[in-house]
Amino acid sequence: MKIVVTGPESSGKTAMAESVAKHLDTVWSPEFARYYVAHLGRAYVRNDLKMIGLGQKKWEEWYARKAADLFSQKPLICDTDWTVLQIWEEYRFRPGDDFEWAKGYGTPENADFYLLCAPDFPWQPDPLREHPEERDTLFIMYENLLREWRAHFIILSGEHDSRVQTALATIRELF
Repeated sequence: MKIVVTGPESSGKTAMAESVAKHLDTVWSPEFARYYVAHLGRAYVRNDLKMIGLGQKKWEEWYARKAADLFSQKPLICDTDWTVLQIWEEYRFRPGDDFEWAKGYGTPENADFYLLCAPDFPWQPDPLREHPEERDTLFIMYENLLREWRAHFIILSGEHDSRVQTALATIRELF
């Protein structure tokens, strides 16, 4: 089972992925793009999204094997997946239907469940974040994408601890 934490930048995705994985006693897959861009040595361009997509997919696969080996029936928690790449490329580069990220990632498949993080707390500065004023617009794009793909998801809002409790209760109820 794969549970993905998604949403706009500075909406608590990484903290949520870590917390949910800890409470469920399983592993979580970090966001590959963060490591890729941080070590790129230059500004990223649209063509880099192919490599980011490939890296994200490989990390998800590696962490899924690790979860299966170590925890048997426990879910894999992912800090982002193809949804973040799609919104990122769509918003920044406006590609139409030809997405660079998919050339590396492959055909997108929905996770079993998504935790969509709302940007309802102050933006936190980070050298890799680009859109502090557009988080609400981006959130709507995420919600629309998940609805379009008929993904199973909930929206998490409020303080971190409340979000974690809502996520865990929903996950335990569904799975």
